Amino acid sequence: MTDKRRSADYKQVSGYVPVELAREFKSICAREGVSQSDVLEEMLLEWLAKRTACNSSQSQQPSPPINIAELVQVNMTKLRHSGVKNLQALAKEEVLPTPGDFAIITSTLGIPEEEQKKIWQQTFLCLHNESDGVTDECECS
Repeated sequence: MTDKRRSADYKQVSGYVPVELAREFKSICAREGVSQSDVLEEMLLEWLAKRTACNSSQSQQPSPPINIAELVQVNMTKLRHSGVKNLQALAKEEVLPTPGDFAIITSTLGIPEEEQKKIWQQTFLCLHNESDGVTDECECS
């Protein structure tokens, strides 16, 4: 597990909320066994995604997720109780999804089969191309 406090990849964010809201937040995090940092990160990602979507929707339609990492990032809250344990790692492209996790994610989100195939192929295309030394058409981050 990453020591976020000492990691150069993390920065502390703080603010003030009403006492009852803070108590309820801490209580639910403890009851569900999730860290407050992970939940705050998830909420911030969702909030930023909404802001980005609002700004971009005025000029153009948002593009569908390219790969599983983007799909998980955009839908983290919906997927929280899906049973997939490594959502944070999937969203950060630290791990690849198992076929079972992919099926749960796409089922939970109601993604049509054709779009599922595209997302699966794009997720694993980069991995396959990198191992073959081919990087032409891969849009990996």
